[in-house]
Amino acid sequence: MITIMTLAILVSYMKPLIAQPNPPESQRIPELPKGFQLESDSLLTEARSFSYPSNHTAIITSLAYIVGTIAQLKRKKYAKLIWILPPMLMLSNLLLALNYLSDLFGGLLIGLVISITLSNILKLEVPFVMNKFKNTRQ
Repeated sequence: MITIMTLAILVSYMKPLIAQPNPPESQRIPELPKGFQLESDSLLTEARSFSYPSNHTAIITSLAYIVGTIAQLKRKKYAKLIWILPPMLMLSNLLLALNYLSDLFGGLLIGLVISITLSNILKLEVPFVMNKFKNTRQ
């Protein structure tokens, strides 16, 4: 959760700084029933009209890294299966013209860097054991 929130905040502040506009094809909004509206995934309203880096790709890459690392500790055979998700999301965003290819690879790179950094800081590969806190003196 820490990694995903860090990424959401970081990407939301990066988008207005880089200021790469969304692809023109992404502006076509489908006709929605009365009373419905599309929500944005950006935390900042200033970031909604920019596309680099892809927030969705960064978060799904982070999720794949975290779940893959935890699955690697338990079932090595299934750990790499989760890595199907980021390319599938990237392909769908590219085919729907929601992002440029550079946006997707930027999101992938940022998601990996932040996930690896925070998992090393938080020691994700070390199982959490409650007993290690019982014998500590204060």
